[in-house]
Amino acid sequence: MSIFDGLNALTKTLLGVGIVDVWKQASQTKEASEKAAQLAQKKHLREAVIIAEKALAVWSRKPGFWERLICQLLLGKLLDNFTQQLKQWSYQVAEVDKLAANAKTLLKQDTGDPLETQALANAIAIYQRCTKILHDDRISRVIKQCQKELQQRQQFLSLVTQAQSQAENLFYKNAIAVYREAEKLYSTESLEKAIAASLAQVQQEEIYETAFEKVQQAESEGRLQGAIALLKNALIKFSRSDGIDLLQKLQQTLKGREQFRQGLAAEKAGDFKAAASLYKNAKLLLPNSASCQIRLALVAIKTQEWATALTHLEAIPGEQAAYLRGFVYAQQEDLQVAYKEWLGLSTANIAKQREILKNISQRQRLLKLQNIEQFVAAENWEKAKAESTQFLQKFGSDPSVEENLNEHIQPRLEAELWKDKEWKIIADQTEKAWISQPNITTLHNLAVVNYYLAQTSPINLLNLIFSLSTALANLTEDPSLQDVPWLENKPVEFAAVSLELKRRIETAIDMKDTNVIEYLYLRDRYRLEAVSLNLMGEPPKWGMKIKDVFITPICYQYYLPQWQGIFENRIHANQKILSSLYTNWGLAVAACLEGDYQRAIQLKPSTKNNSEITAFAQKFVAYHEGCYQLQQKWREAIIPLKQAKPEIQASQDWQQEIDRLCGLQRQVISEFQEHLEFAQFWYDLLGSRDARSYLAEYKAEQIREQIANEQISSATALKELQKIKEIDNQNPIVIDLIERIEFNRELELVDNLLKNNKFEEAVQRAKESQHQRLRNIVSDICVEILIKGFKNRDLGFEDIYKLGYWAYELCPDDPNIQEVYQFSQELKDIQNLMKCDRFDEAVHRAKYSQHDSIRYYIADFFIKTLLKGIQNHNLSFDLIQQLGRWAYELCPDEPAFQEMYRSLNLG
Repeated sequence: MSIFDGLNALTKTLLGVGIVDVWKQASQTKEASEKAAQLAQKKHLREAVIIAEKALAVWSRKPGFWERLICQLLLGKLLDNFTQQLKQWSYQVAEVDKLAANAKTLLKQDTGDPLETQALANAIAIYQRCTKILHDDRISRVIKQCQKELQQRQQFLSLVTQAQSQAENLFYKNAIAVYREAEKLYSTESLEKAIAASLAQVQQEEIYETAFEKVQQAESEGRLQGAIALLKNALIKFSRSDGIDLLQKLQQTLKGREQFRQGLAAEKAGDFKAAASLYKNAKLLLPNSASCQIRLALVAIKTQEWATALTHLEAIPGEQAAYLRGFVYAQQEDLQVAYKEWLGLSTANIAKQREILKNISQRQRLLKLQNIEQFVAAENWEKAKAESTQFLQKFGSDPSVEENLNEHIQPRLEAELWKDKEWKIIADQTEKAWISQPNITTLHNLAVVNYYLAQTSPINLLNLIFSLSTALANLTEDPSLQDVPWLENKPVEFAAVSLELKRRIETAIDMKDTNVIEYLYLRDRYRLEAVSLNLMGEPPKWGMKIKDVFITPICYQYYLPQWQGIFENRIHANQKILSSLYTNWGLAVAACLEGDYQRAIQLKPSTKNNSEITAFAQKFVAYHEGCYQLQQKWREAIIPLKQAKPEIQASQDWQQEIDRLCGLQRQVISEFQEHLEFAQFWYDLLGSRDARSYLAEYKAEQIREQIANEQISSATALKELQKIKEIDNQNPIVIDLIERIEFNRELELVDNLLKNNKFEEAVQRAKESQHQRLRNIVSDICVEILIKGFKNRDLGFEDIYKLGYWAYELCPDDPNIQEVYQFSQELKDIQNLMKCDRFDEAVHRAKYSQHDSIRYYIADFFIKTLLKGIQNHNLSFDLIQQLGRWAYELCPDEPAFQEMYRSLNLG
């Protein structure tokens, strides 16, 4: 014997447990624990349970002191933890089996109808819940099969729906083709009927299509009257949508031609107003409106409405339209444009007219240049600027004129203007220059003059805010800050300059102690500009631009009437917040961004705009208003948050914030009804996990109270709870209440069956139940009846066996029930021996049974049989003696049996 065997034997003798055996078991258990945990992590729970059960089976269920101590030293808490893990895994496996059984039941309920998909979809959803718990190849295969079948049914349903739509719209041949595609997937009686119904209409459809082609041919040949008559006749027999649409088009064209003809007559008669009206009507009716637009342009030319004529001729192709446009420009003395319009025309007369235009244009150009020279010589800078501007507008770009204007005329004008320091006059002139020529230089001048003007005239503070803010947006591009002499070639610190200018704006508007209303007005607008500058970038990359200058929102709104249509949007589609700052919601949006929600609510505009970005701005403010109200009076948050719902659904951050605020608000509410109302609002708004759980919980509690107050039946309660389960199908409160109600209903049904002595049916109901507790109750009742009947000798062999068997069927894993079942099975075996006249074997089996009560029961049975035989005189004396002998043999120590033994002379 080795030293380990000796040590093991010694510890077994002294401690009752072999330490070497325990050490080996501990090592194996650790290894099994790690392997089971790895399998569980990969969702292989069934394999993990098998390994855990096998590993734990070697340990005592009720270990002694020394075994517990040694296990503690070797394993610590591993054994307890492993046991808990096994319970958890076993529960999860049982849960999956239960779910899989439910899914299988749903699949059995599926009739195979290809138009029915709900059962399949529900089964797939349940199976997918199983796969989230554990890995099971069989379930995965079933899911793939079900998904394939579901996809095929959905495709079939889509095809059938498409074919039905085609048939309803009288496109029967198309419908048949689609029905045939569906038939490849499933062939059903209803599908065959639908195909047959469509086939019956094909001949009529083909007759119609032949007529339709003839109508189209007549239309292309201009025979509208005949086409209309033929189409009307075809539609009487087969009224299809394409024919109805074509008929309407033909009738409109015919009416349009008549309107055009009447317009020509009115124009010829000199009634230009009527002619224009008729041409406009014809334009709306005719498919090609070019002829109508040319006639409208001719009417405008005849009435010398040049701008109207150009509007009608815009984007019209062809030489006639080009000629008329050139003619109109020539009449407006816009000779350069007229020449370009006629440049592509090929007729000889046009060539001569082009040459005339060219000569006239050159003479006018020379005359303008002479005028500019004269005004400059006379130092009449205002007229020199006006004449130069007109020249450039009329004749286009000219380097010498532009250089003269920008380098000489304009600087002399500005020098004259700034010399007197009349800031109001300078501001007006500078603003005009800024409006007419928006660039960095004019912006710089506007910001400077507004700064000085605001020192003496606070009414101009708003102009200072937007002009200086816009200047800040373009600070790095300002030429006056390039190569500053006193910096000795050092770069300008734009960040420091920007901070100083912002400080000066803040100081200028700080009048809250003297005029709080004006302060708030200016503060709101400066806040908008400041927020915008942050979002535009430093230097700016995004925002609205006018030519090369970035424009801030207040500046944009202020000059929108003058620059309508010439702004350039440099904001990306995903920069909705920056875009919204340029709308009439900008002030409120900026307040929200700075956390001033009360002020944002006050700043909301009363007028509404239907543009996409304005709609976003409204929802943005509504979201922040709702969040603010959620912390004050939650009912006030309902309307704004409903308005913001589309944007909330698109933003994960917004959803999380609302969930957080709703969670806090929930803790404040004390009234049950208010909880219900708030939960419903939260769920309708977000439908988040917390919202679903909250609503389901309180709706379930409401059902519980209604049941307790007998306001609704259990059947109605179950229906309502199933609806609640659709809100949150994993809610433990809802699931528990459903199980409780189902249990109580099943218990009531079983109780009624028992009261009516329908034991077998009651047992069957309990076996089919999902509730183990119900099976336990019915099993206990069976055992109670068995014990009571056995004691009182009221039950025969068959009754005892049935009761024991039923109890075992309901609770096969209960040790006590197993013992009762074995007891009843032993009695049944003894009865079967007696039925086969194998009484000696039956007595021997009863005599050596581990249950004394069986010996007494069989002995009582023999005595009762004996007494009944004596009473009825149908037993021989030998048989009477034999029965008495068997009874005595079973219970020799019973005084009554001893006396019977002597009286029958059995010794």
